[in-house]
Amino acid sequence: MLKLAFILAFLTVCVNSIDIDKLLQSMSNEQKCGQMTQITFELVQNDKQENYDENPVNFTKAEYAIKEKNIGSILNAPFYVAQKASTWQKVLQSLQNVSLSSDSKIPILFGLDSIHGAQYIQEAVLFPHSVSMAGSFNLDIAKKVGEITSLETRASGIPWNFNPVFDVGRQPLWPRIFETYGEDTYLAGKMGEAYIHGSQGDNIKNRTKVATCLKHYIGYSLPFNGRDRTPALIPENLLREVFLPPFEKGVLAGSPTVMANSGEVNGMPGHANYHYLTEILKVRLYTRDKMAETPEEAVRIAVMAGVDMSMVPNDYSFYDHCVNLTKKDLKFMDRVNDATRRILKVKDQLGLFENPYPFDEDVKKVGQNESHEFNLEAARESIVLAKNENNFLPLNENENKTILVVGPSGNILRNLNGGWSYTWQGNVEEHFRNFGLRKRSTIFDAIKQIQNSSIDYSEGSNFTHVTNLQETLSKANDSDILILTIGEDSYCETPGNINNLLISESQQQLADELFKLNKPVVLVYIGGRPRIISNIVERSNAVLIGLLPGERGSEAIAEILYGKYNPDARLSITYPLEPNGFSTYDHKPLEVFDINVVSNLFPFGHGLSYTHFNYSNLRLSKTEISNPDGLTVTVNVNNTGHWNGKESVLLFLNDECGSVTRPVKQLKGFKKIYLEKGQSTDVTFQIDFMDLSFINMQNKRIVEAGKFNVMIGDLKASFNVLKGSDDQDSTTITTTVETTQQPTTISSTSQKNSANFNGLRLTTIFFYILIISFTIIF
Repeated sequence: MLKLAFILAFLTVCVNSIDIDKLLQSMSNEQKCGQMTQITFELVQNDKQENYDENPVNFTKAEYAIKEKNIGSILNAPFYVAQKASTWQKVLQSLQNVSLSSDSKIPILFGLDSIHGAQYIQEAVLFPHSVSMAGSFNLDIAKKVGEITSLETRASGIPWNFNPVFDVGRQPLWPRIFETYGEDTYLAGKMGEAYIHGSQGDNIKNRTKVATCLKHYIGYSLPFNGRDRTPALIPENLLREVFLPPFEKGVLAGSPTVMANSGEVNGMPGHANYHYLTEILKVRLYTRDKMAETPEEAVRIAVMAGVDMSMVPNDYSFYDHCVNLTKKDLKFMDRVNDATRRILKVKDQLGLFENPYPFDEDVKKVGQNESHEFNLEAARESIVLAKNENNFLPLNENENKTILVVGPSGNILRNLNGGWSYTWQGNVEEHFRNFGLRKRSTIFDAIKQIQNSSIDYSEGSNFTHVTNLQETLSKANDSDILILTIGEDSYCETPGNINNLLISESQQQLADELFKLNKPVVLVYIGGRPRIISNIVERSNAVLIGLLPGERGSEAIAEILYGKYNPDARLSITYPLEPNGFSTYDHKPLEVFDINVVSNLFPFGHGLSYTHFNYSNLRLSKTEISNPDGLTVTVNVNNTGHWNGKESVLLFLNDECGSVTRPVKQLKGFKKIYLEKGQSTDVTFQIDFMDLSFINMQNKRIVEAGKFNVMIGDLKASFNVLKGSDDQDSTTITTTVETTQQPTTISSTSQKNSANFNGLRLTTIFFYILIISFTIIF
């Protein structure tokens, strides 16, 4: 039995279409505690389901949950597997009917994890996962993915999506790195911000939009040993420098919910640095963290610390303890009133009091052809051409050469998508062949569609064991070119924990035996994290890295292999050379000092094209600036090759000297451009004064006077930041969030740091914090 625990924080704007205070006054203590309780769908479903058209709601169980226990929120898919959009509408219709016939008549709030598309809806589109999508360096793609995901999720009746993941993926062992936008804080923030804008638009009451959820606040993605939900040790200034900025962007972009880290950072369970959303949750205070003597005391501690809703897995214990506590603790009752008010405001913001029901006609919005066609575009821009020795690629479909596709990734569908795909682990191959509105292609299928003759497939090895190796070698010996497809099988969260990054022995053996044949090899890697493949890459003629490119990824790979599409993706993570000694691209100078070196297989931002882009004439609008000035950076980019293509232009900054050691470079801007062969253009960036800042040892965001370097491609230019008017060497950076409401102040680590986000003092913040503890038992 695996227990997963989360804490969610809802940040809801105080705009009411109902009189929430009047509604609150009319509610009993039992009804309030019910609103604070969220259960998994398993508690209200039938014992079994004959088919996917059947309504899985058990009305006896649903009426007990909603009318007797006053439950206000439900999550998860029936039987933990994707349903048809029409079935989802039946589910939401049924549950809302029960809720509106209850004494309180308060609608249910239903939430799902739509991580790379609405993957718990059978007809929905499965996009590239975020780590692959970030490699596009294309904000338009991130926004459009958000739009389609929200459209399909809300069309099924579900108004709340537990996404995007704003963790910064800097630990390659971590089994959830594929859910992140990569290792860079700036890239993660910008891609996630675009996704939120696409998902929410201007009004989440809109029947095509959902409420997003920023997760996992904070430091979850850097466990010391690389395993999911194990302790992280992160200095406070590093938390603020690297891990907080994406969440800041998400909050300011209007995301109404936040899910907090379910692990441990610096000895504190459920660390929540921004407003210290909460440290604790009911189950773990009692069973894991040993911070309470009884379950009831754990509930009291959790609620008093800020937990407003508990997502209980398979029982009503939180509800029962909550009701008991309201009878004997006035301070607890005050918190219950506060928590219920916040929950009701969330439901009001989503428009559930106006109309909680799905629209029948919206089913046709799920799985539209234009959404699937856009998915192919997204997949094309997520596949990285990492190596192309002597321009071995693209292949010529008209040449009379036999092709053998080899390896475990070549003829399956599931690992193109990974976890969070129809099921939690995404590991049921039949679902990918039976669900949805279109037939999907494996890599072998997609290549065969281009080169129909003289092509074959042989596995040789699966992800854990050698299979038909001798048969595969015999076929390989009779082939002209081998396409070796290796990687990882599907997984998600803690079941994906591994002890090292080495590719499996069976796949290594397959590769070693193939290379003995002295045949040209094109390597295609598909997996959720960068497994060590250095000696395989070294012997390959060309290398494609797909990570998890989604259901159209196979077609995108085939198009790139045969030159139907000119590759333009870049790696959003550093691909390690060895199992140990891993460094991110923004490492410190000490890591390359004396005999220390930083080695990687492929660096962050690496990606080749079939054409060549030349950078020249890097120029700055100023060579000296002071607070609050910025400057304009311009560079000329020329397509000097023989192909039309896209190029991601990346701008890096380096602060040469600081009171805290500064990284060798940091990404501070990127733009995706398209140039036809022979065409050139100027690309312009704006550097704000904030881009020059960092977190000092006092955990304040400052800019220090001194020399800065701008780097684009192999070009570099410098400018100086001058001392302030009072001749100070540094400037403290502050910002104000304007509101029309009185602020609600939430304490941070101390009163002097209250409302301090990443060193930025948000002096008039009016977000309401609703904290939810979430435990699922699988």
